Amino acid sequence: MRVGLICCTIQHMTRTELLQQCQARAARVWAEYCRIYPQLLKYTQPEIVLNARFSKTAGNCEVEHNIINLGLKFFAKHYDRMMFEIIPHEIAHQIDYNLHGLPQGNRWHGKTWQNIMIRYGLEPKTYHDMEI
Repeated sequence: MRVGLICCTIQHMTRTELLQQCQARAARVWAEYCRIYPQLLKYTQPEIVLNARFSKTAGNCEVEHNIINLGLKFFAKHYDRMMFEIIPHEIAHQIDYNLHGLPQGNRWHGKTWQNIMIRYGLEPKTYHDMEI
């Protein structure tokens, strides 16, 4: 029932309202990560951007610009997963960069990122299975 209510709410939500909810969720996730990794307090939480062009990518993190892009189209059917899986997943990439720099050999889902996800309490999944 909860998912149905959320989907109904998403359909009536403006893009600005959705962005505000994503930013608020990201702030809560960032605060929790800062509790786990106090050295993050010297960094700024990433900016959230909704990207209407994404159709396969649910999210990505531009670590050198401190920006997280989220696939707008995924929210209609996968609001909870976007909020509770994808946002923490992408923030974990920014944290990995902040704490360890660019990954060796372009291994964005390497051991340091996996450990960040595990310490947060999520399975370190590399890819999603969501369809739009």
